[in-house]
Amino acid sequence: MAKETGLNRVMIDAATRGAVGSVVIMLRVMANRVFFDVMPTAYLTPDWELQAPDTLKAVTERRKVKGAVLKGMGYPIADADVSLDFWFQRQWDSLAEIWFVPQRTDDKEKVPAIDVERSTSHNLGFVPMVWVKNLPGGDAIDGEPTFPGEAVDTQIEADYLLSQGGRGLKYSADPTLHLKEPAFGSNAQVVRGAANAIITSADGDAKLLEINGTAAAAVLDWVKGLREIALESMGGNRSNADKLSAAQSGRAMELMNQSLIWLADKLRISYGEGALLALLNMVVAASTKFDLVDKKGKKLPKLSDEDLSLRWPQWYAPTFADKQTQATTLDVLRQSGLISRETAVKSLAPSYDIADPQNELQLIDADPPPPNLPPKPQQVPLADSND
Repeated sequence: MAKETGLNRVMIDAATRGAVGSVVIMLRVMANRVFFDVMPTAYLTPDWELQAPDTLKAVTERRKVKGAVLKGMGYPIADADVSLDFWFQRQWDSLAEIWFVPQRTDDKEKVPAIDVERSTSHNLGFVPMVWVKNLPGGDAIDGEPTFPGEAVDTQIEADYLLSQGGRGLKYSADPTLHLKEPAFGSNAQVVRGAANAIITSADGDAKLLEINGTAAAAVLDWVKGLREIALESMGGNRSNADKLSAAQSGRAMELMNQSLIWLADKLRISYGEGALLALLNMVVAASTKFDLVDKKGKKLPKLSDEDLSLRWPQWYAPTFADKQTQATTLDVLRQSGLISRETAVKSLAPSYDIADPQNELQLIDADPPPPNLPPKPQQVPLADSND
């Protein structure tokens, strides 16, 4: 189901849009197929259940649009009203997606009427939306942004410095000529170049006004410092790839990028344990009301209603040395009876793209046994010095 709906792309889009504070992921079932839509929350207002403040009761979208936009959507807007502002409104609840007839902004006393043609009923019993708050903190609508205000201010200063440094380099490429009391008069035309000498009087002078090249280097050094400050304030990765002399193991990369991992770990709480699990549970609930099919029209089996949980892969892809160490460790634990074979396969699943560990165990049992390997040489214990 995750591959069928492109859930990986959906969650990346949601984490990008939700970096400002919040985002909404909506579930749609059209023609018995599952779709996900990512919606910004600028014009959305959540309504939470009183007895369950983490459960949505309804979500309302309300924004101003021009009459020309509504006319392009198929609404019967008069030509005289195409330049006027209208309220566009729709609402999602546990039973339906309700559209309202657009209302002019100056009609404040009129109650908006329901647009019966565009409204649809889904009868899922829950609001098919997940309201994601980006990072812990914030309020009932928005979480803390991924990029705090200090990082934004630092980036604005860096942009200003780079723009001024760019101007300085352009001025250095074409410096300004300054003449003081030229001998041939102030109205004469001066032609600069190696073949044209500029003659001044004894008290005169000629100079080229330019910026030294070291000033541009100082600007770049200062911008690099601002970049590190901004990354540190938001928990980004300050490591420089130019200083890495050799390939690093996954564990070494984790230690080097610990602050970035802490940030990603917080995002896993919001977008993983919060949003992703809620979406998967919604799909399971929808499968009990709709006969879901895939892109080819093949009917999908009923999804299990057991409790779902997430199994996260390693932060960095392991190297072959890491895989060999992991395989040796799992083999020793398995032979010692400390872990089961299923647990060992689950540990290897992320590294070897094993989607279903249970199915992998069945395939292992169906494979012919491996050829007999030569026995390992037994180590003879060293003799005691007293023998």
